Amino acid sequence: MTCTLPRGAEGRARGEGARLLLHPAPLVALAVLVVNDHLLKIHTPGLMTGKLSDLAGLVYFPLLLFAALGGLTGRVGRGGLVGCVVATGVVFGAVKVEPAATEVYRRGLGALQWPWWALRGWLEGGELPGLLRVEAVTDPTDLVALPMLLVPLWLGLRRTG
Repeated sequence: MTCTLPRGAEGRARGEGARLLLHPAPLVALAVLVVNDHLLKIHTPGLMTGKLSDLAGLVYFPLLLFAALGGLTGRVGRGGLVGCVVATGVVFGAVKVEPAATEVYRRGLGALQWPWWALRGWLEGGELPGLLRVEAVTDPTDLVALPMLLVPLWLGLRRTG
């Protein structure tokens, strides 16, 4: 459920999702995600680093989706927030339990990262890379991280109330 905003409120609504991303919780989650995926998993792979990304991602990504949705539509509301949280949980769950969904995720995220790798290749004078597949595994035990979705839900409901 989203709300149509009164005249003049659209600019404030578009910024609400971005303001949520600047709260310490999603900022810490993003930092943990980046450090874990680009340093810790490389140097100390294991159970802890695998779960850490899931925990951090479930805090950050619903709010990123909410901010993007608000930026595109100018409409925000509790229903939109709940929808973003539920959508994140459904996609996360599918990727963790269904190998075909895991493969779609690996290829899709690889395609989203391609412009960065293409720019890097071009700047270094190399060839353009093909589409990459990111690392991801089908692991139903990762579903233990789903309660972390309560963090962005709680944070967003406080702000959109």
